[in-house]
Parts: sequence; C-alpha cells; structure tokens
Amino acid sequence: MNENETCSKETLDVITTTLDCSEQETRTLLSSLRGFFSNCVQGNIASPEEIHPLFPEDFHKNLASLLTKIIVELLPVWRQEIAENQVSLPKLTSFSWSVSTQQDSNTPLCFLNLNIKEKSGTESVNAHLSKESLASLLSGLKQIKSQINQLTS
Repeated sequence: MNENETCSKETLDVITTTLDCSEQETRTLLSSLRGFFSNCVQGNIASPEEIHPLFPEDFHKNLASLLTKIIVELLPVWRQEIAENQVSLPKLTSFSWSVSTQQDSNTPLCFLNLNIKEKSGTESVNAHLSKESLASLLSGLKQIKSQINQLTS
C-alpha cells in the first residue's frame, strides 16, 4: 500500500463486494471519506451541529446521523494520533563555546557545543571551527537574522 492509497487491495475488494459497486466507485468513496474526515479533524469541528451541515442536502439522513456520531466519538482519538505523530524540528536548548589554539600549528580554533532537544531526547553536537569557517557561519547567521527582521517588520 502506498501513501496515495486509502486501504489495502484486500480491504478495497471487501468494500467493493459489500457495497456491490465498482472498484473505481469504491476508491472515489474512500477518497471522499478521507477528505471529509480530514476536514473534520483539521477544521476545529467538535459537535454534531458543526458536522451535520457538511453533508450534501440529498445525503441519506440516517447515514449522515450515524457518520456524525462516529466522527464525534473518534475526533479526539484522531487528533491525539496526529499530535503524537507530528514531525517537529529540533530545538536549540543551550550552547557553549571556547577559543584556544591548536598545539601543533598554533592556529586558533573555536570549539562550539550545541545542546539540541528532539522528540527522542537531548543530543549534544560539537564543532571545531577555524577562523574562516566561523566567519562563514557568522555571515550566514547575519543573513538569516536580516530575513527574519524583514518578515517581522
């Protein structure tokens, strides 16, 4: 099953047989349901009064009521699963640095330690920067700061 499919071939066959419709009609139905449920989950919808009007006017009333009850019951579960599976960027929690010279060449180096918090825990990243690489890093950070300032002003 790839990410564009809504279910396995076996499940698709069972639904197609149960509903006595074509495979394409089943795929269209599942795609529509997926979009409908996605709109409910992402649309900050929580009550039957908010869900029921999303159905077309000619939609079977009993089926709409049943689906509405199911959606209201499962929305908290779906939202929790989405929150637990969200991808989040690492966050810099602290850093430290020091400057010293390399003993064999008397070249100054910047030792940088970054503490980064990720979903899986905290990680420490160490870097040794020469004068040139530090200048390049600072130049890049200045450009980032400038872009952020443009966006916030």
